[in-house]
Amino acid sequence: MTLGHDLHYALRTLRKSPGFTCAAVLSLALGIGGNAAIFSIVNGLFLHPPGIERPAEVVVPQVTYQKLNLIKIGMSATDFADVRRSTQVFATAAMQEIRGFNYTGGDSPERLVGANVTWQWFDVFGAAPLLGRTFRSEEDQPGANHVAVLSYETWQRLFGGDRGIVGRTLELNRTPYRVVGVMPPAFHWPAQAALWTPLGLPADAFAPANRFNESYNAVARLRPDVSYPAAVSFMKILTRRLEDADPKTGNFARRSEWSIGIQPFTEYTSGNVATPMLILLCAVAFVLLIACSNIAGLMLVRATGRARELAIRMSLGATRADLIKQAFAESLTLSFMGTGLGLFAATALLKVMVSLAPPQLVSGVTIEMDAYVLLFAVGVGLVTALLFGLAPAWHMSRLGQNYERLKEGGRSNTEGQQRQTLRTGLVVAQVALALVLLFGAGLFIKSLGRLRNVDTGFRPHGIASASVALPDAQYHEQDKQSAFYRAVLDSLSNNPLVRSTAVVAGLPFSGDDPSASFSIEGRVAAPGDPGPHGDIRAVGGRYFETLGIKLVAGRYFTEADRKDSLPAAVIDENLARQYWPKEDPLGKRMRNGQNDPWSTIVGVVGHVKQSQLAADSGKGVYYFPIFQSAGGGSESVFFIARGVADSAPLGDAIRRAVRSVDAKQAVFDLKTMDERIAMALGPQQFAVSLLSAFAGAALLLAALGLYGVINYNVAQRTREIGLRAALGARSPQILRMVIGQGMRLVGIGAVLGFIAASALAQLISAQLFQVSSIDPATFALSGLVLGATALLAAYIPAWRATRVDPMTALRDE
Repeated sequence: MTLGHDLHYALRTLRKSPGFTCAAVLSLALGIGGNAAIFSIVNGLFLHPPGIERPAEVVVPQVTYQKLNLIKIGMSATDFADVRRSTQVFATAAMQEIRGFNYTGGDSPERLVGANVTWQWFDVFGAAPLLGRTFRSEEDQPGANHVAVLSYETWQRLFGGDRGIVGRTLELNRTPYRVVGVMPPAFHWPAQAALWTPLGLPADAFAPANRFNESYNAVARLRPDVSYPAAVSFMKILTRRLEDADPKTGNFARRSEWSIGIQPFTEYTSGNVATPMLILLCAVAFVLLIACSNIAGLMLVRATGRARELAIRMSLGATRADLIKQAFAESLTLSFMGTGLGLFAATALLKVMVSLAPPQLVSGVTIEMDAYVLLFAVGVGLVTALLFGLAPAWHMSRLGQNYERLKEGGRSNTEGQQRQTLRTGLVVAQVALALVLLFGAGLFIKSLGRLRNVDTGFRPHGIASASVALPDAQYHEQDKQSAFYRAVLDSLSNNPLVRSTAVVAGLPFSGDDPSASFSIEGRVAAPGDPGPHGDIRAVGGRYFETLGIKLVAGRYFTEADRKDSLPAAVIDENLARQYWPKEDPLGKRMRNGQNDPWSTIVGVVGHVKQSQLAADSGKGVYYFPIFQSAGGGSESVFFIARGVADSAPLGDAIRRAVRSVDAKQAVFDLKTMDERIAMALGPQQFAVSLLSAFAGAALLLAALGLYGVINYNVAQRTREIGLRAALGARSPQILRMVIGQGMRLVGIGAVLGFIAASALAQLISAQLFQVSSIDPATFALSGLVLGATALLAAYIPAWRATRVDPMTALRDE
């Protein structure tokens, strides 16, 4: 028979067993659909990010100061110039800085997050515009850079997809910009960019004196004949070459352990989610393995029921190879149906997963079921056909090989010991895999709970926050900025819902985390020494009181800390321990830049986590009064307000206060501090939710597998059970006998699962927070959940066994 005939016969055969076929296809759809959905995210983030031509060639040049614990930060324009000149390695390179624009052409002011880029930006990604053109080299110059390229989303949302947008002028930050192009929907790098404008740096920005002023992000495309390892080696050579080029800068570079390196673009954009996504992919693969084991067990049972048919076929001339081929045809048919239904389920599941995913994971990334996902799903389907079809195919050929083998077991109608052992082995494997997933999910749930209880150093509940960015065209002078901040703070303070309010450049958990070196009066740094370094914040109003940051020594800032008063500074306890370990820092003086005045340290406050709960850098923070330093060099500031009750209505209060001072200023990024901290936990919460769902699916499939084996064994032992009942066995005895058989399988699977879970837990220990990878309580709870579920799965067929009528069972036999 040809393969077509085999598949046609397989369809006819499966149609005669609708219960078995539905169970098998649904199990496969669950496993394949889950794998396809997770792979869609992995594919969109790591393998084939949208809008990029040959993404493996795109890299991100970065700078590291090992001694200052500044790992893989941005670049200076000087560093970028050296990368751009390295044409023997890089085909093209570009850099960008995030830039916000206040757009006032709509019904109300709106903040658009854009990017200032060098004119080669789109060339690095191999991206062509949908409408118009991208930038020209002559537009990437100071004063000539008032042109813009819009993202597809901005074009659709603000301008209704008007194809006449090219050539129109927009007012951004009170300055006219001419639209020259629109990018296609797949391109959105950097991910949050609503539009792009030329960077337009002056020539002196690339001077050697600016080498260590990192404020840009760079991208580059490797030449097709240059491998990534070769490029990494070249960057090490470039680092040594730059160190030796100038004795002064070279000495600083060596003492600060400065270096230039590269990182794959897909790794850079995915951040720290690569390992959690790999864990989820492995978890859903376990679910698929359990599904395959279930189907294999069902097919073994079904093959036993077809023993007479198989023996007759062989007696009529069919070979053992024919039976194996037919069995695989049935496996392929089930796999095709399961894959088709799985892709349909994956589409729906993917929408749910993307809606649940944290914004920082999927923002600006197109996650869809593309050709790569389709090929992956088909490949998984073929592999699963082999996984669950191999044992039944071998079993069917053995059954048909000799009709006398059907008599194995005599009148008891029990089947061969080998086949029984194989099915029970599959159930043991399912239990073991389910326990591994349960234990893993338990560890991550416990880790997430510990993260939620981490002390942030402030009291977030009841605080609302919102950002404002003052355009240079209107608020260039420090006095105008200060007047605006004071007016908004005064308006907020008069609101009866507000208990206290403040303004800050660099709010915790906002994504704005500036840091800088500083000087300490009386301490002369050795030549080339990088000097002290810490996070820097400019604050105003009752900042420390509003956030609830504890005062360790000295005082907070007050209204007296103005522009015309003596410069003051407040440091946190981490900075105090690091740079004043054996002395009182109060009264000591420090300054941020060589041309800034010395500021007297008037207070020491508690340390505040700035961006992460699990991996706080421990870096110290120093604070300056915002009315002595304006915005502290930051493009935007945050207004925060602590309410007398709930923080929900305070966002509107901040918006109204800003509009009362300047109605044309956009208010954006409105969130409570609880929401900002929750966003920091977003990737962990997402991973825990999915892993828990997969663990639940695995537990259900394992329970179904156990139920199927016990139920089949009860059916095979009906005469034996009837005989026991006729001889006086009571229902509790029969119940214990059947349940005991199932729980023995669970016990073996649990032991194997605990061994496997202990080994795999070591691999995920780096992803856990304050939780041992061998946590006894989680082990115990996982075993308890598994045992209770297994007991229920075993009880149902056991209860049915107690209902067997002895006379009916003996007569039917």
